[in-house]
Amino acid sequence: MDAVRFPPIAGQALDGTPFSAPRDLAGARTVVLVAFVIEHRAEIESWGPYLDALVRARADVRARLLAGLKVPKLARGTLVTAMKAAVRAPELRAATIPVFVDDVDAFGRSLGIVDRSHLSVLLVEPDRRITWRGSGPFSAAAGASLTTALGAR
Repeated sequence: MDAVRFPPIAGQALDGTPFSAPRDLAGARTVVLVAFVIEHRAEIESWGPYLDALVRARADVRARLLAGLKVPKLARGTLVTAMKAAVRAPELRAATIPVFVDDVDAFGRSLGIVDRSHLSVLLVEPDRRITWRGSGPFSAAAGASLTTALGAR
């Protein structure tokens, strides 16, 4: 079992809703996509259909996208505006959280992510334990593995 726990973080979803861990991880299992660069967009989008079906079928599971970014304070507003333009669906805006960090390497390490070259996918329990992890684009094998980790309803 993975001993890594999701670290305390704070941010604001693209729809303006405040987000903080651990508070917003309590109460449901959360599939967290962690992206570090814009080049992860295709990998993020590849998970979309699977995650959409998953959260619609299971009230006990939700999904969030965290963008771990080191961006100067003066540029953050511009970046958030660009992200809002790219993410138009209200439910996706509510689930997309830019997290501005001073040390991206340390942020990745705090999540147990050693390779930031691909999207990271984490299953986070309500107590913040990370109990499953994957990376890269969606595949049938990755989806089956995550489904197995989630277990039967």
